[in-house]
Amino acid sequence: MTTTVGNLIIIITVMLASFAACGKWGMSSIPPRPSKGKGGEIGITADEKIAVGNQVRDYRLVVPNDINTDRALPILFAFHAYHGTLNISMHEYTKLDQLAHKEGFILVYPNTTEPRWSLEKDNNPDIIFFDTLLGYLSSRYNIDLNRVYAVGMSNGAYFINILASQRSETIAAVALHSGELPLFEISAQRKYPVMIIHGTEDKIVKVSEGRKMRDVYRKEGHEVVYVEIPDLGHTWAWEKHDINQKIWDFFNSHPLKVKE
Repeated sequence: MTTTVGNLIIIITVMLASFAACGKWGMSSIPPRPSKGKGGEIGITADEKIAVGNQVRDYRLVVPNDINTDRALPILFAFHAYHGTLNISMHEYTKLDQLAHKEGFILVYPNTTEPRWSLEKDNNPDIIFFDTLLGYLSSRYNIDLNRVYAVGMSNGAYFINILASQRSETIAAVALHSGELPLFEISAQRKYPVMIIHGTEDKIVKVSEGRKMRDVYRKEGHEVVYVEIPDLGHTWAWEKHDINQKIWDFFNSHPLKVKE
């Protein structure tokens, strides 16, 4: 009996040590791939600017004060809805800032130059914006390049379908809230994991579009987590459904596995 109890204590101790080693970045066995960037400031900057070709683009950046920027950090790109849909900014209606502080990741909200994100498949200026922004932030912060994620609302989710299909070997996983599919097939080189969230009472983008998106992704071989929320309209499901934590838990368990 004493030997059994002793062995059990050893097993529990090893498990707890493993949990502690994983920290806020989950139980994945895939190690970080640090960008080794340096010099970025900590805090919230509501109106950052960056040159993209002949344009100056802007974005909101959140780097929590209490995180260790020497450690390779996950980064989440949050793409807002069509400007005419909601008259408040994305960080207010999603509460993603609080999630970044809780879970310890860098959060960036890119902004469009038009009311909506570009839905062009080729030479998309907003994909070029993403590339430029990720490259710049990776040079200023120690980004874990195996943990680059994207989440979008409505038109932002629509855009992510295009972005992720074109950058499937850069973006580890995506979450699509109240969105719909582009008019073309996904046809991504890598089958990235997808979380789809949709309300049954959405009058702007019908729930049938969320179900269609789920079915197309599954048909093309992607791992899909589908969350359909009864009585929810075209609004972010954070208040009653804790969707932010569900999204982060999904991301946490799906880092990018780089081909050797």
